Amino acid sequence: MSTVFSQLSDDVAVAIDRAGVSVVQVFGHHRPAAGVVVAPELIAAPTNAVPGDTASVRLPDGTVVEGAVLGHSSASGIAAIRVAGMSAPPLVAADEPRVGHLAVAVGRTWSGSVIGFVTNVAVVGGPLRTSRASQLDRVIRVAFSPHGAITGGALVDGEGRALGLITGYAIRGTTVVIPASVAWSAAQQLVSIGGTRQGFVGIGTSTVALPERQRGGRSQEFGLLVTGVVHDSPAEAAGLLVGDIIVGFDGQPVQEPEALVTLLRGDRVGKTVPLTVLRGAESKDLSVAIGERPKRERRSERRR
Repeated sequence: MSTVFSQLSDDVAVAIDRAGVSVVQVFGHHRPAAGVVVAPELIAAPTNAVPGDTASVRLPDGTVVEGAVLGHSSASGIAAIRVAGMSAPPLVAADEPRVGHLAVAVGRTWSGSVIGFVTNVAVVGGPLRTSRASQLDRVIRVAFSPHGAITGGALVDGEGRALGLITGYAIRGTTVVIPASVAWSAAQQLVSIGGTRQGFVGIGTSTVALPERQRGGRSQEFGLLVTGVVHDSPAEAAGLLVGDIIVGFDGQPVQEPEALVTLLRGDRVGKTVPLTVLRGAESKDLSVAIGERPKRERRSERRR
């Protein structure tokens, strides 16, 4: 005889089955993380799990393939990975949940098996500052602490539709989830501005706050402080100096290193791009010829 409990159990299992075919495992760093298929041949995964240009992806059928990292979103902490010919279906996004709604977290274990458990939505709100220069306008928090096998996985509703992408960040014992509307959009945006070739300028940078008197009428509050210039690099040839603050790249404001990394992808290699820097209180426009990152630099996360 069917009971409410047995019916709920069956419904949860079905939701996990439906979502599991769109949840993969990515290897780009020391430990694997989950990732979610958000569009044909496109995966969203935690940006700190895939710092390089490529990532190995274990598909739901166990096949391991190589994906191209298209870029990183500094605001959301999401990386977009393209896997050509991938047949895993995209996970359909659901409407935003309400506090108290039950949800299912779906990820991948170390061995690649599906892992899933029931939780509840504890908080829906925002904004949440993710760095000095970025914030998420909307976040979901669920009632469990971060778990490695779930990080990068999907939070889904009872129909197996995506409520969001699960992060490894915690606030007072709850795990932060990026709403599907935000995460899916961020991945698609990276596709539009990113690419598979990584450009190289030859600088080290860090985010710094811009004093109002140094902004020159700009609304942006942060820029990229140049902390190092590689010898015989495009940056050196362009006249960049340690201590310069980069505020614009090809007409777009730049406030975080990850944003510059993404802007250097795609068809930038071989092109000359205008760069706006602050040198003291003076704004200077330079031109830098984008090179392709040398192989010896591919493991560095600090030089762009």
